[in-house]
Amino acid sequence: MKLQRSSISIFCKIRKWNLKNFYKSFFTIFVIPGCIFISSLKISAQENFTGCDKPEARKDLPFSIDRVKQMCKKDLDNKKEGWYPTGLPLINSDPNEGIGYGVRVYGYNNGKKNDPFFEYTPYRLRFFAQYFNTTKNAQYHQLSLDMPYVANTQWRLRADALLTITPTTLYFGVGESTLKPLTYHERNQPGAPQVTNGQYGLQESTFQYQRPGGSGDPIELGGRLYSGVSSGPGFNVTDRMYNRYTIQTPQLNFSTERSFFHGTVRLVAGFRLSNNIVHVNDGKFVKSVDPIFEGTPLSNSGQVPNAKTKLTEDAEAGKILGYHGGFVNTAKIGLVYDTRDFEPDPNSGVFLEGTYEKASKTIASDFDFQKYFGHAKFFYSPFPKTFEKLVLASRFGFGISDGNVPFFEYRNLWGTENTVSGLGGLRTLRGYKQDRFVGRAMGFGTLELRWKFWSFSVGGEYFALNLVPFWDFGRVWNDEHKAGLTDYKYSQGLGLRIAWNQATIIMMDYAVSREDKQLFVNFSHAF
Repeated sequence: MKLQRSSISIFCKIRKWNLKNFYKSFFTIFVIPGCIFISSLKISAQENFTGCDKPEARKDLPFSIDRVKQMCKKDLDNKKEGWYPTGLPLINSDPNEGIGYGVRVYGYNNGKKNDPFFEYTPYRLRFFAQYFNTTKNAQYHQLSLDMPYVANTQWRLRADALLTITPTTLYFGVGESTLKPLTYHERNQPGAPQVTNGQYGLQESTFQYQRPGGSGDPIELGGRLYSGVSSGPGFNVTDRMYNRYTIQTPQLNFSTERSFFHGTVRLVAGFRLSNNIVHVNDGKFVKSVDPIFEGTPLSNSGQVPNAKTKLTEDAEAGKILGYHGGFVNTAKIGLVYDTRDFEPDPNSGVFLEGTYEKASKTIASDFDFQKYFGHAKFFYSPFPKTFEKLVLASRFGFGISDGNVPFFEYRNLWGTENTVSGLGGLRTLRGYKQDRFVGRAMGFGTLELRWKFWSFSVGGEYFALNLVPFWDFGRVWNDEHKAGLTDYKYSQGLGLRIAWNQATIIMMDYAVSREDKQLFVNFSHAF
C-alpha cells in the first residue's frame, strides 16, 4: 500500500497543462476515430458484440465480474485444466539481429473447471523463463510471472527480471529528423552522387565501403581512442556501424493491480529498476569493402576503423543526453478499462489504458523525467455465427516523454501489459527497422484481421492456425501540440498465428514498407 500511495502522490503532481494537452492529442487523433469505427459497425445485440455464445454467469464468484469478461463456450471447450507446460526451442528470424536460437519454457495453472475464475481468466498463474541469443550476439534473457486474481482477491501481480545485451541497437536520431528518407553517397564516397529515398538494405551495404579518413575519425588502439590522425592514402575508414551502438540493460519490473467495477477497471502501480550500459563503435576495427578493387587480387577489403557514429555526432552537438548510459529508476501508475473476453487472443472487447511514469534522482535514477502514455485496443467479431473466429482488431497509441530524457529512453513507453519500444520492428510499423522513429511525442496504430482457418489436436495439445493481414502506421513529433493526422509512415503485411493451448501465441509476420521488407518469428500477437 505504501508503494501505491507514493505512486498516487507522484501522479497528482503531474503538470496539469501537459496532462490536459496529452489527453487532448491522444483522444483527438486515436481514441475518437477508434470509437467511431466501432460505432459504425451498428452492433445490434449484446451476444453479437461479445462475438460468441457464453455460458450461464457463475454464481459462486467471491465478488462480481462483468459478463463481458467471461470466456466464450467454444474457447472453454478447449481450455485445459490444472497445471501444464508449453515451450519451444526458439528459432527466430530478425533482419536486424540475425538468426536467433534459445528456449522459452512456460508453466501455466488454469485451475479446475469448478474454480469460479476458470471462465473469467486466461490462467490463474503464468510463468516463463527464456534464454535467447542470435548470430549477431543480441541476447534476451527473461523471467516473468503473472498472477491474476491472486488468492481469489481483486489483486493481480506482475513481475519481470530481464537482461538484454544488444550490439545491434539502431540509432537514427531523435525527433522529426528521423522521418526524413534515408540518404547515402554511392559506394560511400565523398563527392559521389547522392541517393535519396534510399532502401535500408542498400544504405547498410553501401556504408560497408571504405572511404578516406580524416582528422575527425577516431581509431581505437589498446582499448583507448585516438583522434586527429591526418588524412592520407593509407588511412581509410568505414561507416558500417554509423547507425549502431551497444546497450546492455539488466532490469527489474514489478506492478500490482486492483480491479474495480466488476473487474472492468484496474488501478495499477509499480516500479522499474534498470542500469543502461552504453558502448559506441567509434574507432573500432570492423570488416569493410574496397570500393574500387573488391573481387580482384588488388582488393584492400578487410578490417579498418569505424568512423564517427551518428550517436557520437548528436552527443557532441548537444542534441542528446545519456551518451554514457546510466541508471533509470521509475515509479509508475496507470488506469485501465478492459472488457476483453480472453486477454492473449480476444474475440471481443475494449482495452483502454493511461499511464504515467516518473524517473527521479530521489529514487537513485541518474535522470529526472516523466512519461505520459495513452493506449486503446478494440476487438470485434462481426460474423460470430458464420466464422468460428474472425476478429477485427485495432489499436492506437500516443506517448510523450518530457524532461531530461536520455536518448535510449525516448523509445520506451510503459504499458500495463508490456512496453512499446520505439516505432519499427516487431510490434509497431513492422516494415521498418526497430527504433527507426523515436521522439518526444510518438503516435502509432495498427489494423488487423484475424481469421482462424484451421484447428487440430495432437497428443492432447490444442492448436489453432490464424491468418492475419495487417496495416501499421505511425510518426513522431518534436512538439506534441503540433500532433495531427498528416505525414505518417505506413507498412503492411501478412502474418500467421499459431495458438497453442489458447494462451501461447506463436507469430510469424512478413511486413513491407517503402524503405524495407522484414520477416519476424516470435511470440504473442503484436497487441
